[in-house]
Amino acid sequence: MVGDLPTYSVVMEMENAKSIDWDEIGVGLTALSDEIASVSAAGFASPKVIISHPGHDVDAQSLRDHINREAPQLKEVAELCFVACPGGRYYELKNNGILATDADVVIFMDSDTVPESDWLSILLSPFRNPETVCVNGYTYLFYDDFFSRTFALIWFFPMARGDKKFAAKRAINANNVAFRREWIAANTFPQNNGFKVSCTLLMHRLRREGHEIVHVDARVYHYPPRGWRFFCWRALVTGRDADRKFVALRAPSRARRIVKSFSRWWTMSWRTTRRVIRHAPQTGMPLWQVPFSLAVGLTFYTLAFFGQFSLAAGLFRDKIEILPDYVGHS
Repeated sequence: MVGDLPTYSVVMEMENAKSIDWDEIGVGLTALSDEIASVSAAGFASPKVIISHPGHDVDAQSLRDHINREAPQLKEVAELCFVACPGGRYYELKNNGILATDADVVIFMDSDTVPESDWLSILLSPFRNPETVCVNGYTYLFYDDFFSRTFALIWFFPMARGDKKFAAKRAINANNVAFRREWIAANTFPQNNGFKVSCTLLMHRLRREGHEIVHVDARVYHYPPRGWRFFCWRALVTGRDADRKFVALRAPSRARRIVKSFSRWWTMSWRTTRRVIRHAPQTGMPLWQVPFSLAVGLTFYTLAFFGQFSLAAGLFRDKIEILPDYVGHS
């Protein structure tokens, strides 16, 4: 601690970096630099920024060169540390980054997220209370065309504005969350075959231990998914992940898993219909595009149903989900 101000480290995974452009990564790194400079001026100690990547140690210099070119100010406001986890998946990279931290607080962000102004100070502020273990920020999808607007409407992130009811229920955002280091080092993201399951399991572990998750308006935007190949793959894996969560949290029979796949199909179809109709105007989507957006959203969750049903029914083997090389933005 520095006075009553906690020290902090930032862990950034680089799995998503392989599916977005370096100029987009640079926008996020520049915003991070500005945020660090701002809280440092307010009295916080300079942090360590850990870049956890799925390559080898020899790849560190190339990453450093890219970062210095896209966000040269970052090395001026923070100590950069590169840690390799060859072949590491998303949560494995986050866990790998924890090992290199030594501060009071560990902040997790992704290579494809961009912090808004005051993000860092808002995220750190609750840690002045020594009882605080987890602080969860607010992540939303950036949009700039028909498909990205549709994804913003149907995704599991709330909209940037006017989505208070859904935002109040938001789960842990692994791309915008901070933990007391002592706790997260002893309770790393759980191992799971799923693509985005471990943060849900970690959230339930927090609650079982009686820890309150402090939700704050520390905002970042996430670059939108792109491309029909990603659309199809992500829909199917979303369904399979839903089945994995159901098994992990309820340990149900195969029959109950199959029933759940049908009930979730209905729930998500109804949710998608309501959200597209209610929130499409705030995205700037023309009225004539709304029916097409709704059709895309319903197609996504129909594919998700097939993914969930196939795993629940034993038609698909539960194997490790790996981000395919062919997808566009993650």
